[in-house]
Amino acid sequence: MEIDVPVGVAYNLYSDRESIPRWMPIISSVKVLKDKPDLSRWSLKYEGLGQNIEYSWLARNMQPTPNQKIHWRSLEGVPNRGAIRFFRKGPSSCLLELTVSYEIPEVLVPVATAVQPVLENLLRGGLERFAKLAESTLAD
Repeated sequence: MEIDVPVGVAYNLYSDRESIPRWMPIISSVKVLKDKPDLSRWSLKYEGLGQNIEYSWLARNMQPTPNQKIHWRSLEGVPNRGAIRFFRKGPSSCLLELTVSYEIPEVLVPVATAVQPVLENLLRGGLERFAKLAESTLAD
């Protein structure tokens, strides 16, 4: 997704893990551990597919590449890992690429084929909200 903010602005905003629920509503909270700032506790809440879905996990932020890549992997809870990459398009725009891989929790196996498109739509919507937030932050 291309957004109209410099890559540094997008990277810095996304680096604040505890702010992620502002643009990714499926994520209900992110709390960075005070004694281990490379670890964070994530909570997910979603009502859909005929179920109220709630999960949490502990994630480790891997060594980031400033203005290029933030990536993580879960250590406990829902197995997942992912990355957001930032590509400079010009002095005032950048391209974001979000990749996430995960294991379907056992309770969702009967509806697994429906989970992927729902999650993809939620993630795309989150990136769209991130773009609007980043652009409005730049305008302020």
